[in-house]
Amino acid sequence: MTIDQLLNDPLTLALMRADGVDPVSLRTMLTGQARRLAETRDMPSILLTFSDTVMPHAGIQGG
Repeated sequence: MTIDQLLNDPLTLALMRADGVDPVSLRTMLTGQARRLAETRDMPSILLTFSDTVMPHAGIQGG
């Protein structure tokens, strides 16, 4: 499972909602951290690509 898949998984989204974690903010933070790590390690930026959307899932209320 990739990070992108994990962040869009219904169970992960339910846990983040219960803990008060904003999925968009978490994705933004992870993308920024990955970019900074890649810059210090000279990694190709293609490895840093995340989907820019959070997919809604049935059974999870709110937005």
